[in-house]
Amino acid sequence: MSQTKTSAAEQAATEQASLNELMIRLDEIVAWFNSGDIDIDQATHKFDEGVKLAEQIKSRLAETDTKINQIKLKLEQATE
Repeated sequence: MSQTKTSAAEQAATEQASLNELMIRLDEIVAWFNSGDIDIDQATHKFDEGVKLAEQIKSRLAETDTKINQIKLKLEQATE
């Protein structure tokens, strides 16, 4: 049961984190895997966390792309 609370807490924390912070954390996980000193139990948890981070980063980048396109459209309309 505490794992569910931890997962919910981790999810809340990543939702509040900046895109840069999410990318830094994902880089840390990748570096950990590349270190060669891997514990299977930790690897499973870190892999799951990494996938969730990657999904959140992808979503945030898509949101940012949409916002940029909206701003560009407004700018184009304003200059016509």
